Amino acid sequence: MSRRFGRLFAGMATTSMVLGLTMAGAGTALAADQAYSTTTTLTYTCNYPLIGENLLDVTATFQGPDAVSGGGTFQAHTVTAVATVPADVVSALYFLGGIDGVRGTADASVAVSGGSPATVNVTDLGVAEQFVADPNAPFPVNAAQTSSTVVPAITAGATGQTLTASLGETFSASLDFHYTNATPEWQGPEAFDCTLNDGQTPAFSPSLTIG
Repeated sequence: MSRRFGRLFAGMATTSMVLGLTMAGAGTALAADQAYSTTTTLTYTCNYPLIGENLLDVTATFQGPDAVSGGGTFQAHTVTAVATVPADVVSALYFLGGIDGVRGTADASVAVSGGSPATVNVTDLGVAEQFVADPNAPFPVNAAQTSSTVVPAITAGATGQTLTASLGETFSASLDFHYTNATPEWQGPEAFDCTLNDGQTPAFSPSLTIG
């Protein structure tokens, strides 16, 4: 892949995903934000163009309140994600298919315990136009919340419970891919779907105590 494709996957992958939570409940004081992140790099299996299934490493973080009252409502903000394409996949896409860039949108889900809804669907994260810098190196793709991104609010459970968010077992993207040897150079959109590999812990840390 070229530099251009490398920049794109960095946009999806920074695949650390950031979810920010802002207190919004009536009668509930605003709390200070703190960072929440996945504790490990998560490996997904995805359907790449031309080469089929292969791996993608994802990390995610979010900003959220450091305190929430029972029944209080908060909403994610400043959502971002970083997905890193392995070097061998970057090389195969670049040298076999001439793919060196990507752009589009991504959708992901977050499982919630100690709050509702049980599943929060974050849609239309922006994957800005990005290109591969080195076709023989991993390609990080960054995705970030934009004015078009939809992030549903969460309502905390009862006082004394713990609220925990976990990155979903699947995510998807609608992507255009840039080809160095085709006309038009940008082609798509194509569905890009990924599934979490077994044996991993996708929870964000820390958990949030409901006061």
